[in-house]
Amino acid sequence: MKPTYRKILIIIPMILILGYIVFDWNKVGGKSFEETGTNFTKSFNAERKKMNLPVIPDNWKNLSPLKYKVQTWQNPNSNLPSHFEKTVFATYETAEFEKEIDKYNLKKIGEKYYQLVIEFSKTENEWTCLLREVLPNPKEENKKHFRDTGTMISELTIEQANDTLKKYGIKRLNY
Repeated sequence: MKPTYRKILIIIPMILILGYIVFDWNKVGGKSFEETGTNFTKSFNAERKKMNLPVIPDNWKNLSPLKYKVQTWQNPNSNLPSHFEKTVFATYETAEFEKEIDKYNLKKIGEKYYQLVIEFSKTENEWTCLLREVLPNPKEENKKHFRDTGTMISELTIEQANDTLKKYGIKRLNY
């Protein structure tokens, strides 16, 4: 009889731990935006200006349900060159602003399309700017291809990224 009690004493805690993992860890993730009172939609534009980030224009479309910690807005104008997309990330537990990624579609040379990606991380207080080649044209194919990483050509400073955008007639700070 003693070995049976030992098995039960081992199995019960294991079931409790697994139950905790399955039911608690499988939540969408931490607190929702509503619970924390945060909102990184267009109402966050005043804070974006304070952080030197481009704002979300009124006509952009949100591609993500608001319950998720990653929000993506896309410019309905797909002409080249353009500010194509903005993605906002919130922290897992507290739904606080973590980082934003802005994507700018630049031009087509032959069959190649070029994109400038500018990321600001609030937690690291750091800018990352990448010039990359992406294929194919989202008008001809599926628009999701411009979200793919593509082939990195060069890493730029924020000043170089601003100069590159200026050469294409794009103002990074769109306000």
